[in-house]
Amino acid sequence: MHGRQTARWVIVAICAAGVIAVALRLWSRHEIAMTQGDSVWRLVYNVSFRAPEPGMRLRVAIPDGGPHSRIFREDLRYTGLKTEKMRSAAETRELSVVTQRDGEFHLEARFDIHVSPRTRFRDRVDARLTAEQRAGYLKGVRTIPVRNAIVRRRLRELQNGVTNKTALVDRIFEFCHRRIAGDEDGPDDAVTVLEQQRGTSLGRARAMASLCRAGKAPARLVTGFLVQETAAAQPHVWVEVLADGQWEPFDPDNGYARDLPADFLPARYNGTEAVRGHGLQELSSQFSITAIPPPGYALARRGQHLTDLVDLASLPVEMHEVVILLLLMPLGALVTAVLRTLVGIRTFGTFTPVLMALSFVYADWQTGLAVFAVVLVLGFATRALLDRLKLLLVPRLSVILTLVIVCLVFAVSLLDYLDLTPGADAVLFPMVILTMIIERFYVSTEEDGLGSSLQVMAGTLLVGMCCYFVLQGEAVGRLLLHYPELHLFTLAVLVMMGRYTGYRLTELWRFRDFSPTFTSETPSATM
Repeated sequence: MHGRQTARWVIVAICAAGVIAVALRLWSRHEIAMTQGDSVWRLVYNVSFRAPEPGMRLRVAIPDGGPHSRIFREDLRYTGLKTEKMRSAAETRELSVVTQRDGEFHLEARFDIHVSPRTRFRDRVDARLTAEQRAGYLKGVRTIPVRNAIVRRRLRELQNGVTNKTALVDRIFEFCHRRIAGDEDGPDDAVTVLEQQRGTSLGRARAMASLCRAGKAPARLVTGFLVQETAAAQPHVWVEVLADGQWEPFDPDNGYARDLPADFLPARYNGTEAVRGHGLQELSSQFSITAIPPPGYALARRGQHLTDLVDLASLPVEMHEVVILLLLMPLGALVTAVLRTLVGIRTFGTFTPVLMALSFVYADWQTGLAVFAVVLVLGFATRALLDRLKLLLVPRLSVILTLVIVCLVFAVSLLDYLDLTPGADAVLFPMVILTMIIERFYVSTEEDGLGSSLQVMAGTLLVGMCCYFVLQGEAVGRLLLHYPELHLFTLAVLVMMGRYTGYRLTELWRFRDFSPTFTSETPSATM
């Protein structure tokens, strides 16, 4: 009785803590504490496209903060896509997503930005370039030529009377800003812009980069946004020139040199597209920027305020998918507990179904089940052969693990040969779990017979599939990302279930022949 009463109080305390935590979270998100001159904005990418086949890739440039701005929250919403880990190229934070099927897709990315006219969130860092990187920023390309006759002629005109490279860059900037007329219907390649002395903002930036590279000054294009209220924002391109070990910004379209206003937000370095894809059809990108009321904690730099520790939404967007998956796993454990405790489904191991479901999340479940069945059959046959050798437990498990890995590697090769999966991670099962399942299945077969083992295996797969659908809950995952304290209620339900002492549903079916007596003597569920 004492334990039952204690459990009740523990459940009440956990639920109360959950209510208080959620209330504090809501209160902090609506708290407004602006510093004079500061503003908070939301940049939204809306990307739509059609993929002719699985495995198509879309790359999204994630905005990067500068001296006057920083990204304090990132959010990505999509269905039917899988994120890939990618290295940042040329200082660009780029997220790559891969289609899991053919058809139409939509991706929405939200970035909350804190802009300050005075605060320098990030000082300029020294650009330590290798010889290869420096050569890349001096090399001519199709849209930014270096050895073209028109580029050479313009450069010679600008070099007259110039004594150093800094003065040459300033003269190139003045030429591109004052003598090249802005024309949004004009050309956007460097040669035509220099020849006609008119061009789009992109064309003027390319012209300046072309002249700088021809003059042996490393230069690159930067694509970003002007943080202003608009429902139809367009990416803006400017130039950065390497001088004295630092990248100096120049905007020939608006006339800014070496220091940009606070509302300039870079997104992609050494490129001209915020969103790009290969092999995609009907690719459409729309951008919007709106002013939003800021939460008070948003005005502190991440790592300088204790609330950053519990604000998971402020993590980089490329980490969101993994964090969401981790936050969904307790729900998978809750599903397993319900099916084992209340329904009475038997499984190999307590959390084996959750780990199986986790592996299926990174692949399509049909391929996962097929690979699982093949590896299980081969592993069972191998385990039967090993039994004749009378090996010790650890060496025997190591042999099975080795064979499981070999099977998975060749499964990757087969799936790639048949073009049935977009990547090798379709078979990234927890290999140790797979090894233990094979061992338990064989031992269970020896002790209880093949029929009983198959029932337990079916129960394991059934619970695993239920957990899989829970882990696929994108909306629930996003909710937990913003309110992780909701798992306090998960704990309360688990504690409540831990006090259950009644019959399971399978036992009601098992003892159905004794239903009159069984019903009258069935104890009530207790806590």
